Amino acid sequence: MFPDELHDPKVQLRALSAHLRDPGHSPCPESFDSAAASLYRELLVANFEAALRACFPLWIRCLGESVYLRWRDAFIAEHACRSPFFRQIPDEFMAYLKLHQEQIRQTLPYAPELAHLEWLELALGVAEAEGCRENRAHIEAADPWTGALQLNPVHALIQYAYPVQQLLLQPDFSAAPILDPQAVSLYLYRDRDDIVQMLEPDALSLHLLVTLEAHPQSGATLFQHWQDNGQIDGDARNFATQIYQRLRQMLDLQMIQPLDPDD
Repeated sequence: MFPDELHDPKVQLRALSAHLRDPGHSPCPESFDSAAASLYRELLVANFEAALRACFPLWIRCLGESVYLRWRDAFIAEHACRSPFFRQIPDEFMAYLKLHQEQIRQTLPYAPELAHLEWLELALGVAEAEGCRENRAHIEAADPWTGALQLNPVHALIQYAYPVQQLLLQPDFSAAPILDPQAVSLYLYRDRDDIVQMLEPDALSLHLLVTLEAHPQSGATLFQHWQDNGQIDGDARNFATQIYQRLRQMLDLQMIQPLDPDD
């Protein structure tokens, strides 16, 4: 640091910030009390620690404490957060992990996908968008065959290379379970009680979800489109009944809802 920079507040602030983020490589500015800097560092780490442990408990358990702490400290030291809000720390951590996916996979092949699924549950839970808006009576009265349908406004339809949802469904493990590669599709959505639900749709449900995500429409329109494009095998009447019953079930589960005319 040049002599004329010693009293520049901006330079001093940058030096202090660098020290708080990475005290092992950036010394505390001489103009700042080292004990106070240590306290600030503790508070900084505590805020990051609380947010990360709340969002990624299974990811941390699978990686192990020492590996997690290295990633936590590297994140604090290296990542330029775009948001000043602590509630968005998990979002920033996911952005950081995305840049280091290959390195994380060398430690645990399914670690990036497990982190993403845990983050996704939190993101859907706090999303500002309104979830299933329809009351139970309106849902029950809706005709999935004639009325246009759309996916739950707060949803995610995702695919993973590993069945990481098994870890969320059976979280009672002490060491990282072995997961063999197995492609899986998951549908997550927030119901009217603000609870995030997670389902592994079968082939028909997945096809319906993908179709409605691309183009909200009625069951009859959807069926006719599939039939016109040769996507229906076997008895058409029987398949139409299957589609109707599945859409009815998806409505009752709040996976989908009647299309809002204003949307």
